Amino acid sequence: MLDAMTSPVRDRSALRDAINDAMRTMSGHSVLLSQAVADQRDMHPTDLEALDLLIREGPMPAGRLAERTGLTTGAVTGLVDRLERRGYARRVADPADRRRVIIAPEVERAERDLAPAYDGLRQAMDELMARYSDAELTAILDFMRRATAIGEAHVARLRAAEPTTRRGRREA
Repeated sequence: MLDAMTSPVRDRSALRDAINDAMRTMSGHSVLLSQAVADQRDMHPTDLEALDLLIREGPMPAGRLAERTGLTTGAVTGLVDRLERRGYARRVADPADRRRVIIAPEVERAERDLAPAYDGLRQAMDELMARYSDAELTAILDFMRRATAIGEAHVARLRAAEPTTRRGRREA
């Protein structure tokens, strides 16, 4: 018997709805996964996600990290302090502007400490991907990259329109 995750969808509208629902579910589980890994490692999930951002995008100024995460610069200072104490990041003077600080991830240390929490997931995802052809995986990758870009644009719109009192910004 087919369940909701594997049942065929008969028309395009229902297929779009099913994809949107599946993406919403996957997004929620991603948040729960971050929380579970952070709990296991006695970290805050925001610190874990900021570290992942630094690993994926590379060293960046503290102000850019604040922009990318939506955190205040003060909150980023505390976040970087915590990552430094764990040996997961370090502050480096910007050679182009000594007033600026670059936050550099300590990739090997972070991966060594955190990768075991993802090993079972990584193996299960490899097994899942083995079920798809290269063409199907290429289409899935294209969809995921485009969906991510749409999501990032939506986050930017939300941040531009959000009430500013919560973060100490002036009301428009």
